[in-house]
Amino acid sequence: MRRAGGRSRSGKPVAVATAWLAIALGCGALFSAGCETQPPYADCDLDEEVTKTGVCSGDGTVGKGTTSCVVTKHPHCAQGVCVSHFGSAAFCSSACTDDSSCGDGFCWTFAENERYCVPNKLKN
Repeated sequence: MRRAGGRSRSGKPVAVATAWLAIALGCGALFSAGCETQPPYADCDLDEEVTKTGVCSGDGTVGKGTTSCVVTKHPHCAQGVCVSHFGSAAFCSSACTDDSSCGDGFCWTFAENERYCVPNKLKN
């Protein structure tokens, strides 16, 4: 409530109290926006520029042939991992140690000491 002299009940100037309220509301909006979760195996793009930052093996290209690629710092994946499994469309993934850490998927060994979750629908 505003009192004579432009001060709130706490005795602080109204402008200061209003500024703190605006900061608190802004911070709350930022934190709630960051709480969205990404669905398992969400689509991600492995264009030519992004693919240069990862490791690919096999013949063909992503989405065609038998190429498998892993990019571990992908900007659109919550865990930073984007994978193409033997020519599949690229999807977000995460590192794993065994199948139990992959939910509706399996733990696939891409290279020595590199294992990533792959959706069950891609199991050969």
